[in-house]
Amino acid sequence: MADQVVIIASFLLAFKAVLLEGSEVAILSVATVKQLGRNNVLFGVLAGGAVSVFIFLGVRQVLLLLPEVLIDIGTGLVILYFSYRFLRGFRRYYFGKKSFRAKMEKMESEVVEKDLEKYGAERPQVAPFSLVNSLPVFSITLTEGFEASLVLAAAGTFNFEWTLVGALVSLMLIIVISALSYEYLLKFPRWGLDLIAGSVLLTFGSYFLISGLILVFFGGP
Repeated sequence: MADQVVIIASFLLAFKAVLLEGSEVAILSVATVKQLGRNNVLFGVLAGGAVSVFIFLGVRQVLLLLPEVLIDIGTGLVILYFSYRFLRGFRRYYFGKKSFRAKMEKMESEVVEKDLEKYGAERPQVAPFSLVNSLPVFSITLTEGFEASLVLAAAGTFNFEWTLVGALVSLMLIIVISALSYEYLLKFPRWGLDLIAGSVLLTFGSYFLISGLILVFFGGP
């Protein structure tokens, strides 16, 4: 039973983390590609994603060096922190009546403005490819990827294979939806995604934290 819980937890945690953080990157990438250029956006996403993968592997390796009890407690606390983040997002979008679409449009405008302001009045219709022009998308991708990588690292300490499966399934889903129309990502109620993700993380974060505390106080399950 414990093994099944770990497999389900690893898959769901990875799936939800990549889905939420990756969807924002996908929305911004598709929305800015006409102004920033396909090569700049693609390079920024790939470079940010690659750094995020190294962060995931590095943090996971650090967690694995800890004693079992600290792995349970540490990963439980990491997962619970992000549960709080997602549930806070649910409260903001559902009860606070904040608009996810407005947030993404504001971020899109800031990303484009940040990249093209250096051209002054002679702004090109499409930014030429350069490392500098890919930095805004790289920064966004790395920011979102960093948060997802911490959850993946926590999940990966328990079952690495199913963590990868969950992340890849979510990533493929995002790519398919973005290829059809990124509007689908915008139209889906963000508060619903945050509520589901927050609840999943709260459940399994509590499970791992309690498992670690049982080891501390009772020496075993």
